[in-house]
Amino acid sequence: MILVHQSRLLCSLVPAIVAAGACAAIAVAQSELVIHKDGSTQYHRPGCEVIRDAKDVLALTRAQAEARGYKPHPDCDPQQRPSSTPSAGSPAPPAKPETVYVNATKYYHRKDCRKLEANPKAVRAESLDLAGKTYWPCPDCRPPVRKRSPASEPLGRVR
Repeated sequence: MILVHQSRLLCSLVPAIVAAGACAAIAVAQSELVIHKDGSTQYHRPGCEVIRDAKDVLALTRAQAEARGYKPHPDCDPQQRPSSTPSAGSPAPPAKPETVYVNATKYYHRKDCRKLEANPKAVRAESLDLAGKTYWPCPDCRPPVRKRSPASEPLGRVR
């Protein structure tokens, strides 16, 4: 008798547990931090090229941004993001490796960085993957940062 009651109770709780999980997912999405730039009606995700200069920006949750009437930037909106699977009619173009520029400093730069003008003969182009392993990104021009693969490089000190 007790087992039957417990199984009925468990069966009645399953829909509530599933609904709570869906509510938690929505709450997490609404608490996602986004960035709003002054004078704009859009909000952006961190790392968006539009807010790269990080001047006159305000960090807030996505729910706060939407409550203020801001709309997501098209590149930052997960609902309008193009799917990662290519359509059957058109093959996906191959990924083009990013090129950065290195001089005699410990930094790598964008092509138009002012720090490269000092000695243009010492500047050489390298792939981001190669330069990102041995150089730091320039704090002035803020070039792209190499994506680390978690399996290949340990974090911290290896003993």
